[in-house]
Order: sequence, then structure tokens, then C-alpha cells
Amino acid sequence: MLQYGRFEAVHKSQLEALGLPAHLWPVLYRKLATDTFDIGSYVAFGDLDSDESSSDNTSSSVAKGLTEHSLCLSVEQLDAGSNVFLVDHAWTTTIDQIIENLDRVPGLLERMEKLTGAYDSLAGSTEMANADSLNPEIEANIPTVTLMTGVSEEKARELLVRVNGCLIDALMAAEDEGKEATPAQNTLQEQILQQLGGGEGFGNSKALQWRTRGYDCAQCALGGGDQLDGMEVSVPLGPGATARDIECTIAPKHLTVSVRGNRVLDGDLHAEVKPDESTWSVENGMLTITLTKRVADSWPELVIGEKHVNPFELRKHLARVGGELWRYFQGYDCMVQGADQSVMKQTNWYIQDEVGLSVAHSSDPNVCCLPFLYLGAQGQVSPFSIIWPVKPISCGDTLTRDFCPSWLKEARQRQGYLQAIFPAPTQPLLDAYLEFTKDLGQTATSATRANLTVTPAPIGQVTRVFVSEATLDVKEAMSAAGFEAVAVIEEADIVFDDDTASAHADKSTNQHPLNSVFSSIDKTVLALQSVAGIQAWLSPGFHLPTQVNEFIGAALMDSNSWWMLASSQGPSNMQPPRVVTNSWAAAVRHMDVGYTSALKCMPSAIALDQVHVAERLVLLTPSNRLYIWHKNMWIYSHQIQLRDNKPEPYQTLAPAVEVAETLFMEQLRAKFGDKVVDSFAAKMDYVITDTVRLLLGIDSSDGKDFGLFSFRFVLGKSADDGIAPLLQGVSPVPVHERLANNTRLVPALLSALSGSPDAEIWKQAGVQQD
Repeated sequence: MLQYGRFEAVHKSQLEALGLPAHLWPVLYRKLATDTFDIGSYVAFGDLDSDESSSDNTSSSVAKGLTEHSLCLSVEQLDAGSNVFLVDHAWTTTIDQIIENLDRVPGLLERMEKLTGAYDSLAGSTEMANADSLNPEIEANIPTVTLMTGVSEEKARELLVRVNGCLIDALMAAEDEGKEATPAQNTLQEQILQQLGGGEGFGNSKALQWRTRGYDCAQCALGGGDQLDGMEVSVPLGPGATARDIECTIAPKHLTVSVRGNRVLDGDLHAEVKPDESTWSVENGMLTITLTKRVADSWPELVIGEKHVNPFELRKHLARVGGELWRYFQGYDCMVQGADQSVMKQTNWYIQDEVGLSVAHSSDPNVCCLPFLYLGAQGQVSPFSIIWPVKPISCGDTLTRDFCPSWLKEARQRQGYLQAIFPAPTQPLLDAYLEFTKDLGQTATSATRANLTVTPAPIGQVTRVFVSEATLDVKEAMSAAGFEAVAVIEEADIVFDDDTASAHADKSTNQHPLNSVFSSIDKTVLALQSVAGIQAWLSPGFHLPTQVNEFIGAALMDSNSWWMLASSQGPSNMQPPRVVTNSWAAAVRHMDVGYTSALKCMPSAIALDQVHVAERLVLLTPSNRLYIWHKNMWIYSHQIQLRDNKPEPYQTLAPAVEVAETLFMEQLRAKFGDKVVDSFAAKMDYVITDTVRLLLGIDSSDGKDFGLFSFRFVLGKSADDGIAPLLQGVSPVPVHERLANNTRLVPALLSALSGSPDAEIWKQAGVQQD
């Protein structure tokens, strides 16, 4: 057992960050060491008053609950800071695993359906939610559905009832009904459905394979002929399960499977099998049972009375349940080691047990409830939630916590954040977005653009250069170009250094005033909004901590939009991976774990399963001369996970892979022709020039320092079936990442700064090129 001194040393920084009073640390330690969950001795379940659980997010102090239950104090008094309690987590996952877990962890989907009320109507569940209970939310969202889809109020109500009040699902259902599938699409889908046992004649005797809620079946020829004498059954076991956890009993007419004592399959077989010739095995979390039929024949079912599921409808249902779960998910960050031994940040999402879920929300809470990661004596990490009172609580009082992040103080933004947890009428959000776009439109109309310098204006004598962390190859390349690499800043004419804190008052450095504007994704998003407003060349972006209402409104206006979530917290090498989702609720909940920006995500104009990004390097001199590196551009591809020709609804963005520019251009020419490709770079040049002129209009050069910037464009498809390079981000180029080890860049930069740019490398903006 971990001794208390060791416990405190290991967990001190975490406990301080959580704000747990120090005198409760030993109490928490004892409960962790003895596995004590004693909150049940202090509280009892109660029914949350319907007035309290109102979905009106404008009431700041009224308790609102995630479930129909509340937790009420059952003892006489609980003083602030008098105790701390452990709460277990019912399910922990990552964003990439949500849908797969729902599909493959035994019993999980049923538990989450019960929690969310999002039952599969096609499965004929007797527990399907009563539509009448959803009437307030349905009625509130009817105007939005009619406005955005053009359907009648009756149709809007029908769609909302069908999807249990989910606005996004209703909008998507309206769009799906408005589209007529082509014969080719119908034929392809029917072929796939027939293979999976889900098409016309679904579940008939000719189906070779099919799915149920708990297992998959495939009829096969064990002897290699054409006789269907075998049946292969695949039963997902969930993470960590081994053969020792399985009890599988195969009788001539009966099959039973238990996992860790829980019965997952139990029924009479359609026909007899040969138990002695039947086998089972476990690999990669999957139990595979191979049954040998006594008589080779086609079976319409494995177990008598089993219900087959349509795989396409099941995937839609899984996505819907996953979407509903963002009301209940909470997250925390942890560090994990990759296969290559690298350490990276990972966000885990968890759902508390019934006790934790029954703590209601209030902006004036009486308890604090936060995740805690316990590192045990053997190095194992166990996640819990801990609850402690922050105000005196009397017998019968409802336990309440604040669901908003502690840093989110502004009332309007809190109201928008809570929309993801307690859905309310959406018209205020749509109004906020429309007002936001109106303001951006006015900004674009009245924008001021500075003039760029056209005539040569070199920095002055450039001979000696300091490049932080420069490699020997870079120093030799500088020498070959006629420049001297010096090791001391004081001896240099020009300084390349990432250390912005260093004062080089008498030196020309790469710290242009615009560097601070582009120092983070958040600042870039806000800067481009403030100077450019709405531009056809600008990819929409939102700063979530201050624009969450406007973001939700934008997502509601375009229900087909996909968003890339990014974080600006911490050093760049320790930031969490970017996330791609079509769920505005998921985006909002990512604010809990430090995600601060939402950028419109555009699939590649070439392939739906990729996001292509083009990078251009730009040099801005102290005299406002603008050079664009035109010798080449850098093309990067991010792989996108697809399902049914659509991106998976929740996924981390795959790392960028550099693509050869020549190969990418060949693909562009093959798809769009020479004319589109020939204008491709010119479009980006225009955007770069316009952006710099707009920014210089509010933050001019200091006349001493220069800047090297990376402009990144997402390459989506334009409305006229061409390619639309949309500006997605700008950032200063780090010296230690790009310049210190690149033999081409520094000499080329020095030549341009000296007034003699290489025409094969640099294109000067605002100057007619020969």
C-alpha cells in the first residue's frame, strides 16, 4: 500500500490544482487506501423538482439535473470542508473510441440508451421514450427546423418526435428525406445490405452473415466446399478481456456465453451442432466461436428468436447515442506513452456512476466535484471523482455543483456553454450568430489596408549573422553565400532567435510586431476577425471562451458543418491533438479540457478522406516589403476516418504527412484541369498580400525588425467545382524548427533582407513579375 508521505508527494500538485483543502488530503488518502465509497451514508436519492430541472438556462441559481434524481443530504449537517467523498466512473473512453465502445463493449449501448433516452425506434424497444415528455423542447425547436429546411410545422414536429427532440438529427433527417438516391446508389446499398443480412428479405435464409446487438454471425463452409456446414460467431468482449474471463458452453441445441460472470448470449440454436467439433478462442478482445452444424444447411438465425439489426441504421443510431452523451461526458487530460516511446497528451472522457450524475447544477453550488487520478503503489492509475462541500449543507438540501469550467465567468458565455448540457430554445443562439456576421460584414466593408513598399530598402550592411541553435551545415551555407555566422549576439548585424524576452534594441531581429498577433491560434482567429471580417478567402473560426454562443449559432445554421478544435494552452509540443467533429455540443464540452478554437474543417478537393493543407512562407521586411517564397510550396495531408462516405463524428486529426508538391499538382490537374491549377498559387498570393495589408493597417512595422511567417491554406472544393484555398492560420516560423537546420532558408532570407532577393525563390508582392 502507498504510504501517506509518498501519496502526498506524488499527488500534491494535482490536489493543489483541484483546490482540495490540505486538511482533507489524509481523509482522501484513507478512503483510497481502503476503497471506501461512503457517500451513501450521508445522502439519499430524491426526485428533482420539475421546476428545478427546467431547461431555461437563463436562471442562474436554480438547480438543474442531468437525471430525474437528485442527491439530498440525509444527515443533520455537513459543513464546508468537513469531508471528501469518492465517486466511481461508469465508463471511460477517448474521442476516437466512443462509437466503437458503444458498438463493441457488452451491455454498454443499452446502459447509455437508458441514460440518454435515445432508444432505437427501429428495434421496437418497449422502453422507447415517450414523445409527450419531450414536447417543450420539440415545440421550442420547431421554428428552427421550419426556417432552415422549409418544411411545414407539422413535418418539423414529426421529425423532432422521430428523433426524440434532437435538433441536429431533425435537420439531417429533413435533408435526407429531401434527397432521392440514384439507382446506382440504391443498388450498391442493397448489395451490401444483402451481404450483411440487412437488405430486402432482411434476415432470410439466404443471408450469409448478419448482425445482432450482441454478436455477429457468418455462415461458412468449413470443409472448403460449397456446403454451409459451419457457423462463425463473433462476440465482442470489451477491453482487457482474456480467455480466463470467458465461460462458453456449447451443447447440441444450446449456446451459452458469459463474460466475467455476465451472461451475454444464452439461447436455443436454430438446429443441432456437433459440440466435440466446435471450438472457441479469444484474440484482440473478440471471442470467436466456430460451430460445426450436424446437417449442412443455411440457417436464418443462430439463436431462435434473435433480432437482426440493419448495420447502416445501427451506425446511425450509435452516432445519435454518442451525440446525446456529450451532455454527460466530463474530461481530463493525462500523459500517455506512444508506441515510439514518445510522450503525448491524451484526453479521457468519462461518465460518472448514478451518484455522480445525480449531483445537480447551480451557479451557486454547495459542493465541488472534480476528477482525480490516483497513482497506486504498483504504478497503476485509477480515475475517480472526488466531492467535497464548499458551503454548509443542511438535511434535505440538494447537492449542487457548477457544471461550467471555473474560468468561465461571463454570464452570457456561461449560458451558451450550458446549452450543451441543458438544451434550451436555440433562437437566441441563432440571433447571436446573425448579429456576429453582421458585425463582421461591417468590418470587411470598412477595413483599412496599408500600402506595401515597392522600392528596394535593404536593412543596411548585413555581414555577420546570429542564428540560434544553427547546425554546422547551416553555418557553412551562410558562409558560401557571403555571410559570417557568429556565436555571440552582440557581434551580429542580424539576429534569428525565438527568445522574445531577449532585448536586442540595436539589432534587427525576426521579432516583427505582427509576431505577437500570430503567436497563438486564438490570437490569430481574433485578429483576422477584427481586421478582415468576413472574406471569401477566410476559413471561418471562433474563439470558444468568448464566442461560444456565436459558434453554436453557426453550427445550427449549417448542420452539415465539420469543425476542427484546437488548443493554445501550454507549449506547442505538449498541446493535445486537434479534434474533428460535427457535434457542436462535443466542441463546447472540449472547452473543459483546454480547447479554445473551432475552425471550419474542409475535406480535400481531391479526396473526402483527407484534409489537404498548403503552406506558404512569407517574409515581411522592416520597411514593409513583402516577399512570398514561390520556388515551391509545402503540401501536407491529414487522414480522415470515414464511415459510409462521411467522416466519423468524433475523431482526433491524424498527424500531418508531407506530400510531394509535384504529385499533388498532378492530382489537381487530373481532376480540375490546367486552368484551375495555374490560378491556384495566384489565389494564395492575393490572400497573403491582402491579409498583410489589412494587419499592417492596425499594427505597422517598427522600422527595425522583420518577420518570417507561415501562411496555411486548407484546400477545399469551391462552389464552381474548382479548388478554394481558404486561409486557416498564420504563425511566425520558429527558428529552432525551420531555420536552424535548413541550409536553403537562411541564405535566401539574408539575400532578400540585404536588398538582393533571388528571383527564382522570392516573389515580391505589389511588383509586376517578368
